[in-house]
Amino acid sequence: MTKEEIYQRLEELLVEEKGADLELHPDLAVQEELAEDSVEVMELVLTLEDEFQITIPDEAIEGFETLADIVEYIEKRLG
Repeated sequence: MTKEEIYQRLEELLVEEKGADLELHPDLAVQEELAEDSVEVMELVLTLEDEFQITIPDEAIEGFETLADIVEYIEKRLG
């Protein structure tokens, strides 16, 4: 799966969850703009794990600052 395909699928998942008015871009800040609290972060992680059939450890989650970070992490795990 390419970065573009991962980003596109991630975008579809987030629009489903957050609504079509969500403006997504690679520099979108995960903590400030996407997930408002730790519960939302964990919901996002569980969704990603289910969708991409990967396990995301806590250390990796702490490193997710932007949407691009998430895409890069998933690409490495799938690669």
